[in-house]
Amino acid sequence: MSTTPVEQIKERLSITDVALSYIKLEKAGSNYKARCPFHNERTPSFFISPARGTYHCFGCNRGGDIFSFVEEIEGVDFASALKTLADKAGVELRAVDPKLKSEYERLYSVLEEATRFFENSLGANPSAKEYLAKRGLNVGTIADWRLGYADTNWSTLYDVLKRKGFTDEEIEKAGLSVLGNRGHYDRFRGRIMFPLSNTIGRVVGFSGRLFDAPSKGEAAKYVNTPETPLYHKSSVLYGYDKAKRAMLQSNTAILVEGQVDLLMAHQAGTFNTVALSGTALTADHLQMIKRFSDSLIVALDGDDAGLNASERAFRLAISLGIDVKVARLPKDVDPADLIAKDKDEWNKVIKEAHHIVDFVLSSIRERKLDEPAFRREVGKRVIPYIAEISNKIDQAHFVGKVANELKVAEEHVWEEVKKLPNMPAIEDTIKGIEKPNISRRNKIRATIAGITSWQEGIKNPLIDPKTLRERYDALARTYDLMEIDLVPPEEKEKMILVFENNYNDEKKLSREVDELFINLELDCLEEKFERTMRKLKEMEEKGEIEKTGELFKECQEISKSINNLKNSRH
Repeated sequence: MSTTPVEQIKERLSITDVALSYIKLEKAGSNYKARCPFHNERTPSFFISPARGTYHCFGCNRGGDIFSFVEEIEGVDFASALKTLADKAGVELRAVDPKLKSEYERLYSVLEEATRFFENSLGANPSAKEYLAKRGLNVGTIADWRLGYADTNWSTLYDVLKRKGFTDEEIEKAGLSVLGNRGHYDRFRGRIMFPLSNTIGRVVGFSGRLFDAPSKGEAAKYVNTPETPLYHKSSVLYGYDKAKRAMLQSNTAILVEGQVDLLMAHQAGTFNTVALSGTALTADHLQMIKRFSDSLIVALDGDDAGLNASERAFRLAISLGIDVKVARLPKDVDPADLIAKDKDEWNKVIKEAHHIVDFVLSSIRERKLDEPAFRREVGKRVIPYIAEISNKIDQAHFVGKVANELKVAEEHVWEEVKKLPNMPAIEDTIKGIEKPNISRRNKIRATIAGITSWQEGIKNPLIDPKTLRERYDALARTYDLMEIDLVPPEEKEKMILVFENNYNDEKKLSREVDELFINLELDCLEEKFERTMRKLKEMEEKGEIEKTGELFKECQEISKSINNLKNSRH
């Protein structure tokens, strides 16, 4: 008979059950295979053995049991993985002295207490409940999603949490309080509270919608939890924990913008809906969606503003193999309003969603631009999407459609598409392949900036970002280079996506970084050599013997440095 919680959990939960909560599995003989959730890949190399209760990826070499799987995919310690799986398996864990709990577990506990407090406060506030009812939310939805209310008092929640034994540091670290001149006060006051959960449903933060303004100075419509050890806005999608199984079953995710939009969508039966919750769509969000579906339906608001703001992200989605469609809502109507008015119309809009290329092409056509302006807009907004499509048949279909719209030969459209290659392969990035208007040096510099930003933004960096900055700054001072933070954000963003999807090995990344710095310095030295040679020729023509000798020696030194750098690769 099993005596430990670990053994009991393994008896009740199979590795297949656990993995299915996160990724799509395909039968492969007596095993299962999938695209690895830990690194980006097109061909499945992630295998699960039900008989052994283990998983292994032959691409990134990760492997283990159900506990290490949850640790890896959730980014939590063993204690948190144990708690998650115990809850799922219905195994009771013995009470642990709060002082002995891990830091993460303490933060989860303080957030859970805050959620209960907000729920109770909403129950005692008739006007807040009436507001939610007017938005169309029923009692069941409010309870299931644990909506709450934060009163307008200065420190009501803080005082309650202190009485329950939580420290100032824990309350502040969870994003619930702010330290001011008069001590700690509640971050959320006079707001309808929406708990934000991680992929397994544990509360990691909140989004608060203004309801009762506590003071004239606090007028922001929404206030969200800041970045904390548990909450990272770039990797949290509201409703993801509840939507992922429906996403898996339908192979489609629906994306909306706000919390009420999301709640109304689930209430209407479209359970595969997730929401941005006040943040931009990121590469992390796209990877989360990709785990469960190959299709994304974007249902923002009735105008093109939200779509235009996220064009870069949607291009990234297409480059990852996600089929992006757009649901056209009536002008100035958001999903929540449409569902409250006519649920059937919402379902129709989703069903009739158009591929993003068709949608953008149609929206440009509706503006009734003159012919030259129409061509420019198509080139600016439509061609980049087509360039990202990896399926050549689909790509050819849209090239033909654009050629027909512009009344030109398809070969001319193909020429424009080829000028805009899709997300650069990592090999191209390292070699510094040029893109239009971006020199080889700028490409290398953007890549270094992307790696630095990536490493600064993750919990356990593979390379010390401070060292990267210092190394770059040294070159920048020597060769008068642009500051790393002045690299265009769109270039850094692309590089971050490329590297985080391809380089999770410390040694491999270090080698590539060394190669980047060598290439950058070589580029600078070769330019310096050419510049010095031009001066040398000028001085020779003028007959200035002394300066000619100095420049000749300088050319020799530069040439020696170039050869030494090239030899350092071997």
